[in-house]
Amino acid sequence: MELKKLQQHWNSFPETSMEERPLLSSDLEKIVVKNPLSNAFYLRKKLVTRIAVFSVLWLVNTWLLRLQWIGEGNDLYLQSAFFLLLSYAIYFHLRLLLFADYPTLLALPLIPFLSKLEIILDKYIISYKLLSSITAFGLLVFFEQLMARWSPRAYDSFSRNSWYKWLLIIFLAVSLDILLLNIAIPRYRKLLGTVRKYKEGILAKAR
Repeated sequence: MELKKLQQHWNSFPETSMEERPLLSSDLEKIVVKNPLSNAFYLRKKLVTRIAVFSVLWLVNTWLLRLQWIGEGNDLYLQSAFFLLLSYAIYFHLRLLLFADYPTLLALPLIPFLSKLEIILDKYIISYKLLSSITAFGLLVFFEQLMARWSPRAYDSFSRNSWYKWLLIIFLAVSLDILLLNIAIPRYRKLLGTVRKYKEGILAKAR
């Protein structure tokens, strides 16, 4: 339904072909900035929220990594891996946000618009793997805090064994990835399939 509405907007420009739509007028450009897309397609707020949360975690992790480096702690490699993961996640989401360029997205002709929307949705689906891994590291910290309160001896043994931590992180990351594959991702895969089918239909008619 959303795509049909978008096509109607483009069809409102008289005496121009589907592939040669002009830039939106100043009034429509203001509407674009105010987000004419539905929440399903408009991912800017979600990307900005993730970047903000990852940035806070990055700052906290930088402080913890410094403490591990100075004190030669057992979690030095673990904190270093988390630092690299957070850095890449921030870079990935920033790059996707800049690529999307939502204020000017609807100023594109229909086919380039659908192609760009297709890439955005595809990359956003991939970003859930980063989210799963980062959440796994966070759950590990939460698990350690609970263990430290309930069983100090078990925590002391667990904190000195990096293999247990890595195995737990891998298990949590895979479990969360499977959970998201069945809960959150199907919605965006359906949207992605709709966009691709719609674009292919337009291209087939153009031929």
